Amino acid sequence: MTSFLIIPLAFILGFALVRVATCTVAATMRWVNQGKMDWLFGLLIVASWAGLVLFLLLQYSGRAHIPVDIEIGWQLFFGAAIMGVGALINRGCFVGTVGYIGAGKFSYLLTFVGLALAMLLLRVDALNPFGPVVVTGRTAIEDDIIKQGVLLGFAGLSLLSLWLIIVKRNMAMLALLTIGITAALIYGTRPEWSYAAVLNSLLAGQGLSVGMTVEIAVIALFAGAVFSSWLKNKFHPQFGTWKLAVANLSGGFLMGIGAATVPGGNDVLLMWTAPGLTLYGAVAYLVMIATIAVMLVAMPYATKAVTQSQWFKKPTHE
Repeated sequence: MTSFLIIPLAFILGFALVRVATCTVAATMRWVNQGKMDWLFGLLIVASWAGLVLFLLLQYSGRAHIPVDIEIGWQLFFGAAIMGVGALINRGCFVGTVGYIGAGKFSYLLTFVGLALAMLLLRVDALNPFGPVVVTGRTAIEDDIIKQGVLLGFAGLSLLSLWLIIVKRNMAMLALLTIGITAALIYGTRPEWSYAAVLNSLLAGQGLSVGMTVEIAVIALFAGAVFSSWLKNKFHPQFGTWKLAVANLSGGFLMGIGAATVPGGNDVLLMWTAPGLTLYGAVAYLVMIATIAVMLVAMPYATKAVTQSQWFKKPTHE
């Protein structure tokens, strides 16, 4: 597949992202607050289709970009957790931010500013507490029965989604299928195409890609999201409150710190790393979800404890 094709694929991906709930924060909030795991299941459908497409690309083209595994240590857990904290503060993960901007919530542009600040900060060796990412290699699928089992699971979930689309007319599943397939085709061709990777490349002074293909693809991603929102009459330009702006800036900063230890953001984890059958991708994504869930459960208790403390009690007069 030629590199140019990632541009229309990115447009389709952005279009589909707005058609269904794919934000990790929103999906986890739905699970914790309402006891419903359907949105999290939807993310699993995305990963399943992406995993199958990456496998087919590797088997039949031999030129697909497949992620390698990295060492699982404290940096990975810390990075995934801090990414979860940042996404919750931002009120949207790397994927959700695309949808919010597509809907005209331009305060989320400050998420990029926060990401850039984190990337610039970590370029200073004296301020970067993290060591280099240690690559551990990759075992072939034919030599790993666990990976074979995961692929079979992906196939089963993909068939289930097809049944839901055809028999139940579930259009959300069609959008999830589209996201998984287009994302895998893009990452399998140009894994460096994500908006966080492009931002990091520009800050490093590495220049533009050949033909500006990657940069145009990122623009196409957001254009597809805007067009999809406009068709649904959900594109309403607004800048939000100063509180949201602060949340976007600080949340983006923490997400950038986390992404430094977990290569890429949660969009890369969901659509390439975990579907590419890496253990660290699955671990990091689960740690991120667990962190968001724990914070959602703990925050009401923490807020209550703080408001009942002596610092918030009204002074009494004798």
